[in-house]
Amino acid sequence: MCALRIRPRHNAQKDGSGPRQLLFILMNSSALLRSLALFLSTCCMVLGLASAKPIEVIVYSKTSWYRHPEIARINGYLATLGAKHDINVSITESPDELSAGNLGNYDLILFNNSTNLGESLTVEQRKPIIEWFGKGGGIMVIHAGIVQNGTWPELIEIAGCDFHGDSEFVEARFLVDPKAEGDPVVAGKSKEFKYTADWLNFDKSVTGLPGVEVLLRLDEKSYLPIREHPSYTDMKPMGDDHPICWRRKLGNGRFFFTGLGHDIKSIDTEFGRAHLLAGIRWTAGKAK
Repeated sequence: MCALRIRPRHNAQKDGSGPRQLLFILMNSSALLRSLALFLSTCCMVLGLASAKPIEVIVYSKTSWYRHPEIARINGYLATLGAKHDINVSITESPDELSAGNLGNYDLILFNNSTNLGESLTVEQRKPIIEWFGKGGGIMVIHAGIVQNGTWPELIEIAGCDFHGDSEFVEARFLVDPKAEGDPVVAGKSKEFKYTADWLNFDKSVTGLPGVEVLLRLDEKSYLPIREHPSYTDMKPMGDDHPICWRRKLGNGRFFFTGLGHDIKSIDTEFGRAHLLAGIRWTAGKAK
């Protein structure tokens, strides 16, 4: 009887071709797995971008006190800026658009220089806004949108202060809060830098209030904080602590204020654009 024997290939072990073949297979398998992982990661990224929803903003600009001449231009500017950055901007001066049912369609309300809102909105019209904010809505205020002159106590409470005079359109020195360095809102600025705008003064500082983060202050030594005006005779500067941009979390709500926005030239700068976009994203709860 003849038996079939399979002998080991001693010569293959001696010349190392067996281990080399195994190593070759493993290396190619690893490369294949890396390529597959990269492909899947790219697919997930593309799908994520495709499914990401744009930020929805409703801008309200009705006024009941001083009306800034460039409100309409600023509304248009915000819409154009938003369209370039996946932000849908709706513009209104109708209180009906701020109803409970309609606010559910938006991530934030942006008050564009909307002075004395307590006179343009009734108590019943203000109520759903505050309730929506408490449930996770965002309120962003630019420049004179914070000027309420006591007409809307709930919004003043959220903001932390009210209007108390302003300056001429002048250059002043921004002071970046140390904790804010690197934050998108300060757009790469650090420590201090100069900027030109119309600067608001407030009846008190928001520093230290619960949930408040001050991002930018003004150095009052760099400009005259309160301009000459008959109604400003009893108003005083704020001194060493003059916040001009801050944000606040109250419960589930998010509030953001920037002093910029008196006119187009105060926001249509590299810093101004980045500053506004970062403020919108944070207020919408979608900060990058």
